[in-house]
Amino acid sequence: MKFNKNLSLFNGMLSLFKNQKMVILTGAGVSTDSGISDFRSIDGVYARWDANRVFDITYFRQDPNYFFDFAREELYRFVDIRPNITHEIITKWEREGLLKACITQNIDMLHQRSGTKNVLEIHGSIEHAHCLNCHRCYHIDEMRVKLSVQEVPKCNCGGIIKPDIVFFGETLPQSEISASFKYAAECELFITIGTSLSVYPAASLPVAAKDNGAKLVIINRDPTPLDSLADEVINGELKEILQALDHQ
Repeated sequence: MKFNKNLSLFNGMLSLFKNQKMVILTGAGVSTDSGISDFRSIDGVYARWDANRVFDITYFRQDPNYFFDFAREELYRFVDIRPNITHEIITKWEREGLLKACITQNIDMLHQRSGTKNVLEIHGSIEHAHCLNCHRCYHIDEMRVKLSVQEVPKCNCGGIIKPDIVFFGETLPQSEISASFKYAAECELFITIGTSLSVYPAASLPVAAKDNGAKLVIINRDPTPLDSLADEVINGELKEILQALDHQ
């Protein structure tokens, strides 16, 4: 395996797990082994859908059809997808008392479905949706029914129902963001897994951790813009890396 050398160097940090001060940030790469596309790879979401339209709140308000075509084909199939070994190992680390918090950019709910308890969804999730007019809440099962009979899901009041995911141009959930930066500032080991670290403020979290004295480990298939900041960078297939780490 290409990452054997990195794993050997990483061994010296594993003692930090026992201090219960480890925090993890996950991105789309964590869910690819479950069959969910990432965004920026050659066959990712943005290779099939216009990145300037699909998650843009201004465009959504002008023409919601494009997003809901995407959601019907991509997002609402997540309920039929199972967590993979990476999700399961993260859950195991939390159960063993090694992990304080799992911060995720993902909206697929797979961390929770694998059993992880303390999950901070900084980009929201598709579990619920709200009417933009009267703010009535709809569960994902209700949204799936509506999308099967309506091009654009509408509330009884006539308002458009938007899933509780954060679009470009929207404010991130402040409570989740504040808690995430607090965990980053207080941890001793911050690990990023499967994220390109190209979207802010998520990419600021490992920087905040380093500024407050934490060790930083970046685990990803490809290089990231923050690799030079990391104490260790491990590139390769995530499921192989996580299984190797878990058996150290």
